[in-house]
Amino acid sequence: MSNAHISALTKRLCGHLDMYSFSSKGRDGRRSDSLYAATTLCGDCRARVGRSLERPGTGFFPVALPALAGRSNAVSWAKDIRLKALRKMGPVMAQLKRSDDPLATAALAVYEMLFKIPLALFWIENREFPFDSSWVVSEVEHLMRRRPSSVVRLNGCSAFYYWSQADAGVIATAKEASSAIIDVDVVPAVQPDVPPAPKTLPVITQCIFL
Repeated sequence: MSNAHISALTKRLCGHLDMYSFSSKGRDGRRSDSLYAATTLCGDCRARVGRSLERPGTGFFPVALPALAGRSNAVSWAKDIRLKALRKMGPVMAQLKRSDDPLATAALAVYEMLFKIPLALFWIENREFPFDSSWVVSEVEHLMRRRPSSVVRLNGCSAFYYWSQADAGVIATAKEASSAIIDVDVVPAVQPDVPPAPKTLPVITQCIFL
């Protein structure tokens, strides 16, 4: 069986076309590659998410943190972990809130799902996890899919996975907030801030009669 890398224009989860490399072995491998491409964002959309998280500055985003559940010593430890995470991600969330990019809106919904998690053990087990751009992209993709994909694994650091087990209503709220990129043919591009064209006075042509 051939294991040659084949690159082809492929429609991605966001509706955009980009070049995707098909490299798995055999017919089943190619089918798996095709399914993965169709259920993940294109390179440009991934980059857009990454840019929306860069250089957040010192902004603040108000978050209503739920009471943590677990043993008393675990709750105390998890509070410190969660507070540290919020101090790091609060400015990022504030920046996402100011953005007009629908992917940034979805990224904010992802972080809001994260900070709604009340289980102390979740925060303790993921205390070293960065919840960075790659994680945000993966979580946004989870929100965008109409159904779970067999080629994408859910893991313990996923807020989407947590709420899929605990309360699907939280996911529904995040999907509603992300409606601009869900159930659309193509994820809309960012609308640039274009200054309005200056008003021009009508040109008066002088008529001379001979």
